Amino acid sequence: MKLTVGLTTSDLKRLSHGSLRFRTSTQARLYQTALPGTAGTRLGALVDSSSRKELATAPAGANISIGCVAGGGFTVSVGARKINIPAGNILFIDPGLGTGTLSSLSFTRAGAKGKGSPSYRGAIAVYSGTDAAGGLRAALILDIDDYLRGVLQSEIPASYHIEAIKAQAVAARTYALNPRVDHGPDRVNVCDSYLCCQYFGGLNTNLAGSHRTAIDATSHQILTYDGAPILALFSSNAGGHTENFENCFSDIRTNQFPPQAVPYLRGVSEAFHPSSLVAGQAGTEKYLRTLYSSGVPPTADAWSHHFKWHVSISAAQLEAHLHNTAAKMLAAAETAPFVIPPASAKFGHILDISVDKRGVSGSAIELSIKTRSGEWKVKKELVIRDFFAIPKSSIKRLKSARFVIDITRTGAGLISSINLKGLGWGHGVGMQQTGAQGWAKAGRDYRQILAHYYQGTKIERA
Repeated sequence: MKLTVGLTTSDLKRLSHGSLRFRTSTQARLYQTALPGTAGTRLGALVDSSSRKELATAPAGANISIGCVAGGGFTVSVGARKINIPAGNILFIDPGLGTGTLSSLSFTRAGAKGKGSPSYRGAIAVYSGTDAAGGLRAALILDIDDYLRGVLQSEIPASYHIEAIKAQAVAARTYALNPRVDHGPDRVNVCDSYLCCQYFGGLNTNLAGSHRTAIDATSHQILTYDGAPILALFSSNAGGHTENFENCFSDIRTNQFPPQAVPYLRGVSEAFHPSSLVAGQAGTEKYLRTLYSSGVPPTADAWSHHFKWHVSISAAQLEAHLHNTAAKMLAAAETAPFVIPPASAKFGHILDISVDKRGVSGSAIELSIKTRSGEWKVKKELVIRDFFAIPKSSIKRLKSARFVIDITRTGAGLISSINLKGLGWGHGVGMQQTGAQGWAKAGRDYRQILAHYYQGTKIERA
């Protein structure tokens, strides 16, 4: 099965590039074909089209440079040769079968040794963006299992138990076929950014044996619900309990929060023996405090160093930054609906901060900030995590929204600092990778692990 993957900029935030440069490891052929007028047509369907026209051959080690021109077209340079590609056409760069790769020289990806030039196996399609962003788009067309090799290298350690890696392989394969964001308008199935989809940082030729084994052992397997691929969300560590979809995400089309519930994305306990914790009180502040203070509680994910975290923010930091953060969030279309100012619309001196509403895991889904100018409300998991970002400090974003707040006050009753004691890393919806590792080490196979996190789903062949 062929998959088309949109390649984002170095910051993983945009599909639109000002220019592109690639280097081919082997001889590569350049083709041109018309961009179909039908919106949503994935480019993978065109890579072997009989209507494509061969333009040039690039020798091994050649640099291929692509730049925009007025009118929506672009130029491609191979050595001293420059070729004009008219608007409405696609350029395919095909290094052929075998070991041929294309490396980016214009955008980077994170790797074990820092940021560098990612390498890709498969054909790359280049075309002009037709939306407001314009620029150039780049998409990689490759076999879905080659894509999975890159995802597993980026998403899960090769040292994990093979059953946990198998579970990740099935979830990642499913997500590629049904990402949360519909990339049909971009003419790709999925993008390579973890900010939007799941991370694909290119393909390391030294693929770990466990990753290869997991992909081969689960070949063609995906998760379905009512006969369709599910939204197979996953995160790193859920802090003892996963969360319901509607308590973390907004509707991708309308931005409504909370959105409609997803029947197979329901919060589940990660306790080996649930009665050994605070029975019947999952989601409460007491539950979170018990987990946080229990040393290593008996959960599948407590072994991870991401299970607990602590952040202390001084009153000076709060006063210096929260009002600016609130203003920025109100000005941004994607966050404005989740920040509700008081009637005064002002952010005064901070008097108190509290969590007003929590999800089934204890994840904060509504935060209250009382100021002398009125009370502010901040809603939704990721918005709450970003609200506490403190520039020029280690706090770029809270690791999760599963936290409790302890406030230290002066003798006059003013806030001197707040201490956030948190659990987990990520949104906590669907499968959590460290929990999958814990369950695998406890004897569960990948089918049992997936059934635990995506309840009511089936494993079927794609």
